[in-house]
Amino acid sequence: MSKNIPSYSIEQINSCADLEKMDFDIRRLEIHILNTNNLKFPHRHNCYNLIFITEGTGTHDIDFKKYEIKPNQLFFMDDCQVHEWDLHNVKGFTLFFKKEFYEVDEKALLLQSFPFYHHGDNDFPFVIFNQEAATKVTSIFEEILSEFKLKEPYSQQLIKVQLKTLLLHSLRFYKPLYGESSSDLNISKIRNFEKMIEIHFVQKKSVKDYADLLNITPNYLNAICNKTTGKSAGELIRKRIILEAKRHLTHTTLSISEMAFALGYKDCSYFIRVFKNETLQTPEEFRSSTHL
Repeated sequence: MSKNIPSYSIEQINSCADLEKMDFDIRRLEIHILNTNNLKFPHRHNCYNLIFITEGTGTHDIDFKKYEIKPNQLFFMDDCQVHEWDLHNVKGFTLFFKKEFYEVDEKALLLQSFPFYHHGDNDFPFVIFNQEAATKVTSIFEEILSEFKLKEPYSQQLIKVQLKTLLLHSLRFYKPLYGESSSDLNISKIRNFEKMIEIHFVQKKSVKDYADLLNITPNYLNAICNKTTGKSAGELIRKRIILEAKRHLTHTTLSISEMAFALGYKDCSYFIRVFKNETLQTPEEFRSSTHL
């Protein structure tokens, strides 16, 4: 185990350090699995990753949550999540892309506008299509793969259009678990809050810090968090910090003090208290439990 969680670029996935910088790649999943013997699991990527399962069984672990593999299932991974899998006789596609590759001007189509790229307790990192939709999605993946291999003029532009089409089809089937009573406005505010947490959780720890960034009061932020997610704003902030701590404890050899400092805590003992309050274990106890 190393000090850091392994992170792989598209170039490393392709074992092609001599090639020019890549911002997109697609391949059949069964071929990708055969070629990943040199990758260390668990790991993360420095790019976004779509994994479409057309057939097969197994499990997919994403940040301490285990998901059963099912046919017609499409997983969405961003550039911070840590994952590993145990797959059997699977077929499908895996697609990697940099945020810059996808970049669009339309606000409604920004990557962070898609709910499956949020990671609250009320969200899933996948969709499951019905057979009719799965056939259409499979066809889109085949078109992207074919265009990627052709490398003809305007191939990249066509792939970008097909990628957007793929995400929009997925949006039709995505079912987050927010209650029906939650307004679109509140959900939008929660999404913005989660986005701010993702950017600032190491530097900013208080509800007031985020309320100021969002131009609302701390009380109002707490109210919409409780109503929409059933958790306070402070709980959502701490949840993100604890997730990163668990990643370090499970996948790196950082000492507790090194990890506390990396997470923005100058007082290691205070960090230990925060961790224990949230998990009912000390960091050392959690690390020991994951390495049995």
